[in-house]
Amino acid sequence: MQDSAGAVIGALLGSWLLQYDFRLVCSAGAALFIACAAFNAWYLPAWKLSTVKTPVREGLGRVLRDKRFVTYVLTLTGYYMLAVQVMLMLPIMVNDIAGSPAAVKWMYAIEATISLTLLYPIARWSEKRFRLEQRLMAGLLIMTLAMMPIGLSSNLQQLFTLICVFYMGSIIAEPARETLGASLADARARGSYMGFSRLGLAFGGAFGYAGGGWLFDAGKAVGQPELPWLMLGIIGLATFIALWWQFSPKRSASGMLEPRT
Repeated sequence: MQDSAGAVIGALLGSWLLQYDFRLVCSAGAALFIACAAFNAWYLPAWKLSTVKTPVREGLGRVLRDKRFVTYVLTLTGYYMLAVQVMLMLPIMVNDIAGSPAAVKWMYAIEATISLTLLYPIARWSEKRFRLEQRLMAGLLIMTLAMMPIGLSSNLQQLFTLICVFYMGSIIAEPARETLGASLADARARGSYMGFSRLGLAFGGAFGYAGGGWLFDAGKAVGQPELPWLMLGIIGLATFIALWWQFSPKRSASGMLEPRT
């Protein structure tokens, strides 16, 4: 919840400052990073991540030998390719339809409202009824289905409705993704596992930003604005199938998801 609130408030602050001067956006961002670094250095406790002291190379080797975890992290590349469009293609689409960047702040206001009011209740309700992987896959499927028709939107009402559905899928999937990643980590090298888990975001962000931007321009050039959204939908469905395969009952029974000893 804190991640969502921070990201949204930052986007809203940046949108507000952007109307005055881009240098203000850069300066405010740098100042906030410095303030956060100082706060963490001063107040963050020395938290012990692993149950035993493990050298970095040994910890990384342990992660790379864990095919279950590596497969899960790399599969999340597809999930992140969809998720990062909140910062790229969605605001571009809002700007194109509205004809003004001022409307983008309402998109982030919607995300802030949904995240702050529904994220915790939905997480609490779903954790009592569904497994982590089920919640992750359900959220991903909702995000995918909401994203595919975005290219056909002709007005802000249609677009914001689809964005709301996309955000709903995101707040279902994100808490489950974080908890599932932590539960799959080996306690003897948890720091290495958590560090490696960010590779999914790195790959997904790189492919999502570069590929999404290229597809968006290509779709406009050939007169098919729905092209990037359909491609992202295909990626989302492929990621959903990959997760279903990894967490299928047969693979669970074969020991893929059994706790380590």
